Amino acid sequence: MQELYSRLPEKSRRLYAGVEALKLPYGGISYIAELFGCSRDTVSAGIKELAEAETLPKNRNRKAGGGRKLTLEKEPDINDVFLALIKEHTAGDPKPVMSLSNGMKQKNGPI
Repeated sequence: MQELYSRLPEKSRRLYAGVEALKLPYGGISYIAELFGCSRDTVSAGIKELAEAETLPKNRNRKAGGGRKLTLEKEPDINDVFLALIKEHTAGDPKPVMSLSNGMKQKNGPI
């Protein structure tokens, strides 16, 4: 059982742990959680998912939209703030500061 559990993807692990816990009487969730080395919440989530209708496509393990949002989405003016910060502390050539995306693409001329 443990070998099979370790080879399954996340969603299948939850479901398998839930199936095995339902086979056992009182204390089955704790026993399966200890046996597989997972959280009791993981086993409980598996049992809950077994009772629900399929909500995710078969090729997905998680709902869409999960994960960390891009900094530019959360803080759209981050480039302006960054340029204002470095402008005060930049020494050297007083050329105007270019946008970061254009500055990265620009090639250096001959030396």
